[in-house]
Amino acid sequence: MEKLLIAIALTCQPGDRLVDFGGRLPRDLQFIDLLISVQPFHARLYVYQPGFPKNFQQCCSNKPVSVLRVPVGGGRFCIRQSQPHMKWRVRGLLRPDIEM
Repeated sequence: MEKLLIAIALTCQPGDRLVDFGGRLPRDLQFIDLLISVQPFHARLYVYQPGFPKNFQQCCSNKPVSVLRVPVGGGRFCIRQSQPHMKWRVRGLLRPDIEM
């Protein structure tokens, strides 16, 4: 029962899509920039880590392309779209972490 609860907590909400960059990212990377493009341009995407749907970042309000800087965590992200038949594309931009 405990394993089932953990598995449920680490999944996306119903209707949201799981994107897994886990095996493709360097281990010491703390943040990743996600280059996101959407069609139509007024559509939105919401990106959050699995199990934390209330801690989301919103993307692309009235812009066709936007960049979100998100913490890597385990390299897995959930994506919720604002419209059912919209088109979107997500690319990860790998850069070393820069401190200012």
